[in-house]
Amino acid sequence: MHIACLDTESTSTGLSNEILDLSILNEEGETVHSQLYKPKKVKKWYYAQRVHGISPKMVEDKPFFASDIDKVQTIFDSSDMLLGFAIDNDIRLFEQYGLQHLSSKSFDVKDLYWAVFKDDEGLDYYHVPNLVTCAENCGYEWREGSAHSAISDAEATLSCFNFLVERYVKKYHLLENETTASQMTDEQIYRVWNHLRSLLREERHKRAVEKARGVLYLVYTQQGYAIFARKKMLSKEDIENFHSKQREIICHIELADSQKGYEYLLAKFASKIIGGENYYKAFYDLEAEDIELFRNYTNEFIDEDYIEDKKRKSEGA
Repeated sequence: MHIACLDTESTSTGLSNEILDLSILNEEGETVHSQLYKPKKVKKWYYAQRVHGISPKMVEDKPFFASDIDKVQTIFDSSDMLLGFAIDNDIRLFEQYGLQHLSSKSFDVKDLYWAVFKDDEGLDYYHVPNLVTCAENCGYEWREGSAHSAISDAEATLSCFNFLVERYVKKYHLLENETTASQMTDEQIYRVWNHLRSLLREERHKRAVEKARGVLYLVYTQQGYAIFARKKMLSKEDIENFHSKQREIICHIELADSQKGYEYLLAKFASKIIGGENYYKAFYDLEAEDIELFRNYTNEFIDEDYIEDKKRKSEGA
């Protein structure tokens, strides 16, 4: 498999971000591209400079990245896999320059690290350590002072990939016989890739379901009825706090999609607003049937990204 393992160093984050350094290695660890660049618009990058050490003076005579866009696009187009650590950040940066067709072939070593170590270390999907820590945990020895240059980070990323792929195969029993990363066929690497994609899809769906859940409270106050949204059930202390403010909890509902329910009930009661700061912080003059509507309301959470992703996988099978 032809792999482009990449890393960038840049001026900052966001729309004003510009590339200062780009390195690309092939699957053998050979340097395909490595170049410092002068940004077109940004003149100083104090915070980023403290991380990667690239100063404005170091790049004042370097070309603009725009001069190499076609070359880089050709490298990526000829690659089966774009390999990186937290590669979404690199892809967003490339897309700002107009590079295309990147996301579908990107492979994030950060995700691979999570999948391998999540059970042993109780690792949270959204709190994977940085590349330096991950590389050290994968047995990689940094050249002194080398971390955070694009070339050294690309080297570390490729080393982590080779280390983790072997352990991923063993952990999830994907191959009958143990094999090193260098011995794996393209078909076997694709098997790992597709298995990881499926694992990530299920994990993201699980997180989306958890994030959508919540509780709505219908509370009677001196100003009228109000709806309070909470992620979890109120504690005993919370309830006592409500009572101390002369708020009476009428009922509560646990919802699969609390935001959707909150929006729906606010809209249903909109004609009965009697005061408040705005639509989301309003008081209502509700009647018995309104309270019953609230009490009996339920809904389901629809993860559209998950459904669409499974549909694409089904169609591609």
